[in-house]
Amino acid sequence: MRFASLRYCGLIAYTLILTGASLGQTAPDQMQSLFREGAEQMHAGNAAAAEAAFRKAADLDPSFAPARLDLGLAQLKEGKLLEAIASIRKSLELDPASPGAHLFLGIAEYQSNDADSALRDLQQALKEDPKNVQALTWLGIVELNTGHPELASGPLDTAAELAPKDENVLDYRVQAHMAAAKESYTALYKLDPASWRLHRLNAAIDAQADDHKGAIQEYQLAIKLAPKEADLYEGMGWEYRKLGQADQAAKAFAEQLKLTPGNPIAMYNLGSAQVDSGQEAAALPLLQQVVKIYGHPTGADYYLARALAAEGKEEEAVTEFQRATTLDGEMQRRAWYQLSQIYRRLGKTAEARAAALKYEQLKQSADEASAKEVEDWRKLNAASAAAQGASEKQ
Repeated sequence: MRFASLRYCGLIAYTLILTGASLGQTAPDQMQSLFREGAEQMHAGNAAAAEAAFRKAADLDPSFAPARLDLGLAQLKEGKLLEAIASIRKSLELDPASPGAHLFLGIAEYQSNDADSALRDLQQALKEDPKNVQALTWLGIVELNTGHPELASGPLDTAAELAPKDENVLDYRVQAHMAAAKESYTALYKLDPASWRLHRLNAAIDAQADDHKGAIQEYQLAIKLAPKEADLYEGMGWEYRKLGQADQAAKAFAEQLKLTPGNPIAMYNLGSAQVDSGQEAAALPLLQQVVKIYGHPTGADYYLARALAAEGKEEEAVTEFQRATTLDGEMQRRAWYQLSQIYRRLGKTAEARAAALKYEQLKQSADEASAKEVEDWRKLNAASAAAQGASEKQ
């Protein structure tokens, strides 16, 4: 079993204790002082001293649940798992609604290799607080490391939605999804080692690794086994496009359209690939139909504009390029650039300059964003390398 980091276990509930719970009749000033001392020691990383302070507090008032809970957290931080479990369970006996007790009890039970008990307590913690990121994360960790990645994905997905920048959550979420995918792949292989679906999965893996030639080969193998699966032709077509082979892409998309006549996605795929491969006349009716079907600006407007311009219908092309400028990303920038060129050919100097300026502004913003992304990635890699180096020295 892979044990998860105990960084969450350093959290203690002293703020809840000092700002709302009665400290009882036994030496309240001394009790408050002990809690403050224990909290300070925990924050300083001195769990043994914190344990001593919280134990004194528990001895002063044996019926005070928060003292037992924080004593358990200090023991958990020290790795005294059985003692921590006993202390936290005692806090729950004294107060079944003890804040955070089921969460930390579940962590302690998991660390002591009692996964069944851990799951019950973590699930109870989520009943009490469904949006508790720590409880969701630990539930995912326990499910993942006990061989149930398909059950881990749900709570980790929810945790990621609630804490999208938590690296710990994202790390375990990736592990859970990868493990679940591997299990499905293995099960599929056992059912049918020659399945076309396996070749499609291999194609997706190759595509993610930027091995587009390998992906095409896998799609071709899948098509031999399942020649009526339109999705295979679509996937292969996009892999050809990534290699700049628009003519081959068009052939693949043509097969997709044959199998799914009237499908606007297939029509768009084929029409856009035909434009890229210089077959604008053939693309025109397809793209016009797609634009009519959707009724709002899409990538089809951009490619239709290119086809119209190639056929000498520049005024109509202007209208479609203008619609395409309402899109986002690269296609929007291309639309502004193409507009500047058409306006120049039509002798509309002011409009050409305005379109060119807009293109330059968007391009500059995109370049700056890309540079920042590269720099952030460089910093992340440098930090990871430094952390790994420090770990190896320990």
